[in-house]
Amino acid sequence: SGSPTDIVEEYDPATDKWTKKKILPLKVHHQAQTVVNNKIYILGGCKRGIFGDDAVDNNWEYDPATDTYKAMAPIPGPRCSAVAEAVNGKVYLIGGIEPFENGKGTRITGKNQVFDPATNTWATKSPMPTTRNHAFVGAVNGKIYLIGGRLGSMAIGSGSPTDIVEEYDPATDKWGWLKARMPTPRDSGVA
Repeated sequence: SGSPTDIVEEYDPATDKWTKKKILPLKVHHQAQTVVNNKIYILGGCKRGIFGDDAVDNNWEYDPATDTYKAMAPIPGPRCSAVAEAVNGKVYLIGGIEPFENGKGTRITGKNQVFDPATNTWATKSPMPTTRNHAFVGAVNGKIYLIGGRLGSMAIGSGSPTDIVEEYDPATDKWGWLKARMPTPRDSGVA
């Protein structure tokens, strides 16, 4: 556990320079983020440790053009170390760490929730078959791929990297058969 930063910086490859931007409204780490219509959505995260009872339900819309944040409808329940991916103008928030219903303790979740920025609303979708956190995520041809991650949480001493790859189709709200496994189990990367 430690103290996360609220620093946001923008890198311009054309000039090879960094520029400080407006700080995050709340200091968090292990947040999920994705882009829809040139706006960055920053979802959940943890305030200090990587525990469910330290997770937050924030949903910020950041507009790089105006360097401003806007609070959007909160996640239906705090999440940390989830992944987010955008498909057809909607944000899918999948997996992660959450507290138990009493707000205490940590559990790994397979929750799959979709946020529609146009209506500022959330909906629940089919849960991920393999409950995990710290996964890689990417979208190809309208489908979302969850790659690797942790089965359990290193923070609570029971986590282990996995090599599982699963495909989710937002159009049908269905998870496909397991895909070819990664050559080696991994977590906490970028797809």
